[in-house]
Amino acid sequence: MPLFWLSLAVAILAIVTSTVYATRKGLEAFRAFKVLGRNVTSEIERIEQASARIEQHLALAAQSGERLDAELAQLRRSRARLNVLTSAIDDVRASIGRVTAVYPRK
Repeated sequence: MPLFWLSLAVAILAIVTSTVYATRKGLEAFRAFKVLGRNVTSEIERIEQASARIEQHLALAAQSGERLDAELAQLRRSRARLNVLTSAIDDVRASIGRVTAVYPRK
């Protein structure tokens, strides 16, 4: 009979020990999962903020591109006007050159 009680005590001790071990490991896993959740949440927030900044920079770049297109169109018009005026000045110089070639100098 003492062997029965001894084996019962060993069995109860094994059950209690395994229950305590499983509970501790479960709590460790739960705490690790909570920390992982916090880290994932903070990283997702960081990624969202970076994405918002990138989106803002892209919008500013699009606006700059539109302004650049408008300025380039203005530059083309100004260059065309400059070419016309330069051509007119060259025509006047050529005409004056022909007149001054005939006109005597002192």
